[in-house]
Amino acid sequence: MTAIPRILVHSPRQDEAQRYADLIRLHSPDADIVVSTTAEDAERLIDDAEILMGWHFPPPIFKKAARLRWIHKVSAGVDDVPMDTAISAHVVLTRSNGALIAPRMIEYVVGAIFAIVQHFRQAWRQQLDRRWEAFPVGLAHGSTVGVAGLGDIGEAIAHALQRNGMRVIGWRRTQTASSGVERVYAGLAELEAFATACDFLVIVLPATASTRGIFSGEVFGAMKPSSWLINLGRGSVVDEPALIAALRGGTLAGAVLDVFAEEPLPATSPLWGLDNVLITPHVAGPIVPEDVVGCFLENFIHYRRGEPMRRQVDRARGY
Repeated sequence: MTAIPRILVHSPRQDEAQRYADLIRLHSPDADIVVSTTAEDAERLIDDAEILMGWHFPPPIFKKAARLRWIHKVSAGVDDVPMDTAISAHVVLTRSNGALIAPRMIEYVVGAIFAIVQHFRQAWRQQLDRRWEAFPVGLAHGSTVGVAGLGDIGEAIAHALQRNGMRVIGWRRTQTASSGVERVYAGLAELEAFATACDFLVIVLPATASTRGIFSGEVFGAMKPSSWLINLGRGSVVDEPALIAALRGGTLAGAVLDVFAEEPLPATSPLWGLDNVLITPHVAGPIVPEDVVGCFLENFIHYRRGEPMRRQVDRARGY
């Protein structure tokens, strides 16, 4: 094994950062760990750190990370890590296994679809008015659900939807086979055809230069007026003004949104006032230390042995 490297654990939440540190020490008692929760602390401590572990990293720290050799993101997305020259090319970037985060996101998606077809929002509104008025409900079974983004999380969601009797199709950047989906659409050329086929379109794409704004007015225009958009990936992949126009104009039946172009979602956003939108505050895929720390611990062993690490991110692609 190599000499004991210093690990900087960073999270804006003190309890979370400390929990990661405690879990690492539980499995590696000799670990040299320092903790930061603010940009100031991170900038002060990064100089001596060989490993950076956590998330919500303050961007200025990377230019001061002279000794850094490995960055591990506890989330599956790495969009808060600069992919340019701010980080030396020899620094390895790894991420958590999305399959460990997927169970909570599966329940979000399945719950949203069932709530939509059963018209729970209408029932809740009627309850507030103390109004007894029967209404027809739908059936999710047999619906076509499209999953955009077929990584660890997307494939897990696809399998769960199939188990609940839905027909599942998928979209990804390149034409690669994927278990859990009936058909894979690939590339921008097939995005509108994919959207056209969906009763529900679920987005779990990462934020990269190539995915920014790809769900545009043209894509929404290709969708059925009865279809719903569910986004729990990244807000930047959706052209938000175009989505608002589609929701207002009846191009889409509605949207369930957990992520947004700007977070927190500004109080001035028109999305707040749309009756056909359900907003949640980026809670669909919470990162629980006990769920994801195992990915870091496994790679920590490989790192100290000088072995290749798992879940390495291709910095050119951004995932």
